[in-house]
Amino acid sequence: MTEPAAADRARAAQALQHGVAAGRGGNWMLAAQHLRDAWRADPAQPLAAQGLLECAARLVGRGQSAPRPPPAARASGAISIVVCSIDPARLARLRVDLDRELAGEDWELVHVEDARSLNDGYGRGLARSRGELVVLCHDDIGILTRRFAARLRERLATHDLVGAAGTDRLTGPKWFWSGPPHTASWVCEPLNTGWLLGLLGSRGVVIDGAQALDGLFLAGRRAALLELGFDSQTFDGFHFYDLDLSWRAHRAGLRCAVALDLLLWHASGGNFAGSWQHYAQRFIQKFPDLAPTTPCAAYRPGTMYCAEETLIEPIFDWIGHWLGPALPD
Repeated sequence: MTEPAAADRARAAQALQHGVAAGRGGNWMLAAQHLRDAWRADPAQPLAAQGLLECAARLVGRGQSAPRPPPAARASGAISIVVCSIDPARLARLRVDLDRELAGEDWELVHVEDARSLNDGYGRGLARSRGELVVLCHDDIGILTRRFAARLRERLATHDLVGAAGTDRLTGPKWFWSGPPHTASWVCEPLNTGWLLGLLGSRGVVIDGAQALDGLFLAGRRAALLELGFDSQTFDGFHFYDLDLSWRAHRAGLRCAVALDLLLWHASGGNFAGSWQHYAQRFIQKFPDLAPTTPCAAYRPGTMYCAEETLIEPIFDWIGHWLGPALPD
């Protein structure tokens, strides 16, 4: 990661001050502009991202909704959701979200209950599926947007492989190794009776040119996934299936992106224990050009607690609006 220059840090500090002052005066729109500028000047600073979430929450609390982007082209075809799970309760809970969000769609749930590895399970699940649009996801996620089907089709109309978190610069064996401004995620976490919102990535809602995607959620066009295949020989466990797939997709010239507005929650922060280290070594052996030359960047998103699920999507609608081209400089 390239550290921001002294001038950038000074500009970020000044913009942060202006944003705080505008917020104290109740001008949340002006505060958001300053905080957006502060975050882009120093993208490793999570305070500005946290401030953006707070500005959005204030506007939503006033009953103000963000402008919606114009409709976009949508990919056609059936949707297949492939899930490897040995936990009936988790699978049932995920099925509730899928039934709600894919109502009226031509879709199927392909459950693999005896996966020897995620590469094995996803490979067999893909072979059993019939959809043109294929989602590979964990069983401990949920969907926070009520526009999920439309957004999935919009993103796959222009991309071959998308994820909900990832990077456009992979420099080590974790997708967030490079740190900001290359990493992006709006994935939230259940916390107590509410939600911990996460905000990482200051450059927009869709990050094109992704090089690595987190495996909690991967969606691709069927032809792309069949072309790539799954390396279940090298990665015969439950780590690195995602980096291997997405890095190979990037190297093959496929259109990859982080689609933040798919808006998911995930009940796991990841497991980097001994088995992860074992597969990290295999990953670097397979792709020696990804042997890290710098330490892994800290994963530090802006965060905010939200007690009501119905407020989360309107909050992120404002974030997407502010990060998009509609916000004047």
